[in-house]
Amino acid sequence: MHIPRPGIRGKILICFAVILAFFLGLTLVMQNESIKLSREYGENLSSYHLVHRFRLNLGSFHALADRYLREPLSVDVEDVYTGIASLNAQYAELIPLEDVSIPVEFEVRATGYGLDAYLPLVSRAVGLRAGGSPDYYQAFVKATRIEGYIDVYLNRMLSALMQNGEETYAKLSRKSEILNRTVFISMILVSILAVVIIVLVAEAITAPLRRLAKEAEKLAGGDLDAGIVEAHTKDEVETLTHSFATMATSIKEMVEGLKEKAELEKLLHEEELALVSMGKALREAQFMNLQEQMKPHFLFNALNTIARSALLEHAPKTESLSLGLATLLRATIKDSGALSGLDEELTVAQAYLEFQHARFGDRLQWKIDVPSTLLSARVPRLMVQPLVENAVRHALEPKLEGGSVYIKARKRKGKLILWVLDNGIGMSRERLNEIRSNIAASLTSKTYGQGESFAGMNAEIPAIKQELGNENALLEGTGIGLANLATRFAILYGDTCRFEIQSKLDRGTLVRVIIPLGAAIE
Repeated sequence: MHIPRPGIRGKILICFAVILAFFLGLTLVMQNESIKLSREYGENLSSYHLVHRFRLNLGSFHALADRYLREPLSVDVEDVYTGIASLNAQYAELIPLEDVSIPVEFEVRATGYGLDAYLPLVSRAVGLRAGGSPDYYQAFVKATRIEGYIDVYLNRMLSALMQNGEETYAKLSRKSEILNRTVFISMILVSILAVVIIVLVAEAITAPLRRLAKEAEKLAGGDLDAGIVEAHTKDEVETLTHSFATMATSIKEMVEGLKEKAELEKLLHEEELALVSMGKALREAQFMNLQEQMKPHFLFNALNTIARSALLEHAPKTESLSLGLATLLRATIKDSGALSGLDEELTVAQAYLEFQHARFGDRLQWKIDVPSTLLSARVPRLMVQPLVENAVRHALEPKLEGGSVYIKARKRKGKLILWVLDNGIGMSRERLNEIRSNIAASLTSKTYGQGESFAGMNAEIPAIKQELGNENALLEGTGIGLANLATRFAILYGDTCRFEIQSKLDRGTLVRVIIPLGAAIE
């Protein structure tokens, strides 16, 4: 079976593909190693915080028990028993730390033995105090002494974890240094190899053309024996040199046979040179057009290739991330007007949330509540995703335990109402007023902050909180890009739209958008 050799375009594409594969491979290796180093360091840090938190909780519990024994009416006895159960549960989280090192294992077990003696004594003292017996104080004194021992064990455990963390950090630093040095050397070698490949490919393409140019100059100077150039490249260059040689031979035969038509021959020669120049310009234009076409198609093809590779390698998470990124990329470069379907906007927002879920894990939760009858509604393009991104980046990401995003849409009196609620870090009153001012400046009508709008939104917040399932989830965002959205709403809907925001510090943010259905200026 005869396999055709690639032409000039194919050689250039193969060259770029080889170089890109080298750099992509290095990037993937470096990223993978960096993730491993970060994960290992994070595990050590979380172990230290776990022990430190247990130590603080133990001290708080002991103080609570002491306060109850001194003043029983100031503390609910159920809180003491709840604290005992909580300490037992927290100690269960410390047990896996036995695998860190032998000293840590010893201190974990010593802490467990201490708790086995401490908690029954506290429970007994509380029971005696509740029964009015004066012997409670002796039992609590013993418990206090044991609590001191447990605190020493925890302190030594923290020291052992810190020492282990320092050793781990030193090891990670050495590994990171070796990785950086290896990647740097590899980049240099790959760059040198890339330069060599580019030079070889360029030489293979341009060498016959340079010889052909010299022969063309000779032919233009009157040397009728010129024009013979051999090129066995099996591509367009070979076709060009063969055609040029045939042309030169024909010109020579015509000149020898038709001396009296020298003027006609000169004109023909000039026309042939012009054709050569036009052919070169055409190839350059084709190459530039190919480059422009490659940009978006290459990105989508690369993402699809990664997704297929992940599928074959049984890596569903990587496949999902690749497809999600392709969805987001397609939404950002898609050019089909100012409006799109609400279902498309929710798909983009869902893809963004799933993509971020790979980063935040269980720290990021979300819920989308939109009736199927509204999915075909026409809304401004990229309307939902920026609001969701604001909530994730500026409200939930700074929050250690993460949080939730709730997206809800309803139809009321011919208008679409969209809510985006988070239970993130919230914002101060000053920051909220600044954001409202920016939004108000972008709209032609008054925005949230007027008495009537504020009262209406306050009436809606409890219902949305109840649907989200978190009594402490009240609202927050930072307003980045909100003015841009408000400007687009004003352009599309004039003064028939509303863009409102409410937030409380450390509780969350609610953004509400009200737009008329079917009234946009497309």
